Amino acid sequence: MGVDNQTDLVSELARLQVSIDRVAGETDTTLADHPCATEADDPHWVLSEHNELRRQLAALRERVARAHSQNQDDPLALRAELATLLFFAETLQADADAWRAALLDRLKEFERLKAAERQEQRRLASEREELVRRRDALQLKIERTADRMAQENGGECRKTLPVFRLGDGLTVCSIAVSSPKRGFRWAKRWLVTLNDSCDEVQVRSE
Repeated sequence: MGVDNQTDLVSELARLQVSIDRVAGETDTTLADHPCATEADDPHWVLSEHNELRRQLAALRERVARAHSQNQDDPLALRAELATLLFFAETLQADADAWRAALLDRLKEFERLKAAERQEQRRLASEREELVRRRDALQLKIERTADRMAQENGGECRKTLPVFRLGDGLTVCSIAVSSPKRGFRWAKRWLVTLNDSCDEVQVRSE
């Protein structure tokens, strides 16, 4: 082998080694610098893929060291082996990039779902607050109507059926108003309750 050819071969071997080291280093950084997995991710997928890529990266470095050790006297064979290992390193880097991108996508989807869940919780809380206000207003109106009728007729009030359910744990009770018999006047009884659509108070004579 001529001096020029030998020089070119040495230069090629150095270039291949530098390229392998650069790609391996970038892969190492990709695997080390990634978001933490959350409960939204599949821990088995995250860890198994990460561990497999780490194993392949360690195997790459071992094979590079072995290639140098086994081909000290055969630079042509070493060049062929390093060229193959560079291709393997580049493939491994692409796999690591794809793994990290997939993890980022999972985290983004998880955050989107959590944001949607928080928004739904706020919506439900707002709806319940509105139901509570509506329940309180209707119950207060029933009670005030019943109290006024009881005072006007010298009667008394007591909660009774029907009970209207406006939501989970939110009910409105009807109130019965009764006045005692006095002289020739018959006892009277009224029911202060809600209408069928549960949006207005009505009084029924019984």
